[in-house]
Amino acid sequence: MSNVTERTWTMVPISQAINKLMQTYIKYPPRKLQSMGYDGPIELSKYQKFQSVREEMQKEGINIQMPQ
Repeated sequence: MSNVTERTWTMVPISQAINKLMQTYIKYPPRKLQSMGYDGPIELSKYQKFQSVREEMQKEGINIQMPQ
């Protein structure tokens, strides 16, 4: 066999397997992300961003305590 024939005969089964796999994604779509994951220690810019969010929430009467 040459290299061309050895490579092309595998494409038919692979294509069928990929098609079958993609049909499962249509039938059972992936779930949406339920929560944010932990992405490491908080940076100063993120703390400042969250501080402005906390201030806006306090104006609306919602008080979130900082962990001690």
